[in-house]
Amino acid sequence: MTTIFELVKDPYERKARVIPGLLVALPLLVPLLCVYGAKHPILTGVIGLLSGCGAIYALASVARGRGKKLEERLVANWGGMPTTIALRHRDKFLDCVSKQRYHTAIAMKLGIAMPTAEEESANPERADDIYIGATKRLRELTRSNKQLLLKENIAYGFHRNMLAMKPVGILSCLLGIIYGLLIAKVLNVTPPHFLPIHFADPGLAAGLTLLISIALLSAWLLYFDQGSVRQMGFVYAERLFECLPSLSVSASRKKAPKPTTTG
Repeated sequence: MTTIFELVKDPYERKARVIPGLLVALPLLVPLLCVYGAKHPILTGVIGLLSGCGAIYALASVARGRGKKLEERLVANWGGMPTTIALRHRDKFLDCVSKQRYHTAIAMKLGIAMPTAEEESANPERADDIYIGATKRLRELTRSNKQLLLKENIAYGFHRNMLAMKPVGILSCLLGIIYGLLIAKVLNVTPPHFLPIHFADPGLAAGLTLLISIALLSAWLLYFDQGSVRQMGFVYAERLFECLPSLSVSASRKKAPKPTTTG
């Protein structure tokens, strides 16, 4: 129970991992509770028990695991993380003035020498390695930022995990729609027939099931795609680099790890 409490308490875990998992299960949970909950209080108790025993944690873990796997494929398609791409001289997401400001601030406040355009062109892998290291260091120093930066990080994680759960979410919505049609008696199995007249009064359980399932299905199909994840990634990158002016030179260098020598 302590693990579940910490999971729900943490804003990133709750919004970026738990909610995508719950949205996948929602089209099936709604009819179960609406149709059988009042008549079978034991079912409601069992669902509550499963949630307390780790169902929420399991859903969050599945969303996180699928999200991480998806991120690997997205990064390969994009050619790097948005935070890395944005720092490249050859990329046009940031204007040249802002890019130069961020490069200068990283060199001055983090003590990391940034490659020039010529050095990046001559050795892109080495340049990317520096950009990745600078970004990791900046994230360490801004980890306590609980305002806009955290919100953008949550937005990126949420969109990534929602896209990762998209196939499961679509299947869940389709099952919810079918079940909603059945309990509304619009669709009947034996004998097979379709009675659209029952749409006029589907009942509370069927109406909620159909409404939620169709709304979520529309979101899965029309909104959550690679473009939305990429956009959120670049917005987070911009917010991260905007934190550079607020860093103190002494604090950032004091916390920097000492270089190791190899013999």
